[in-house]
Amino acid sequence: MAAAIDGGFKIAEFTLTTPGCLDAVADFRGKYDGDVMVGCGTIMCTEDAEAACDAGAEFIITPVLLPEVVTWCAQRNIVCVPGCQTPTELYTAYTLGAPLQKVFPGVAGAVTWVKAVSAALPMLRLNPTSGVDLDNAGEYLSNGAASVGLVAPLFPPDAIANEDWDAIHANATKVVGNAAKAGPFVRKPTGFQLAKL
Repeated sequence: MAAAIDGGFKIAEFTLTTPGCLDAVADFRGKYDGDVMVGCGTIMCTEDAEAACDAGAEFIITPVLLPEVVTWCAQRNIVCVPGCQTPTELYTAYTLGAPLQKVFPGVAGAVTWVKAVSAALPMLRLNPTSGVDLDNAGEYLSNGAASVGLVAPLFPPDAIANEDWDAIHANATKVVGNAAKAGPFVRKPTGFQLAKL
């Protein structure tokens, strides 16, 4: 993770499925506080969320839509990014108070799907993860995604096994450069109002 941060990343997520996750959250929060936003993923209940926040997590990510976790976070002004697969789940997450919605796992249509959903539901802030790689991250961002998440493309298992931190640094530099070409995210106006009956 340090190599990715040195390569330009400003947001880091540690998942509860990783041994020592909460220690890593605490360590990185202490080391990078104010420079890098550190969060915790694979949160499955409010108790997980509380433990992550106690360790220093600044945001929570769930692999699926867990309304009780989204609500718990919203009540405490903690960013929660729930995993969603359908437009209905994405919109439900938004109405529960999730300011960013994780598109997980990858969907058929990839970039064109993100473009269509973000056009139809411009209030959403989509964060696609699986299916995003070092070369197409900017394409997702140019077509409606508010942000993207990377795991294996950024941290290839062979590089991790060989402790090849230079390869991870190079991957981070490459994807940050590709993402920067998309420019800043601009929320589109919704263009409609609900009528009262």
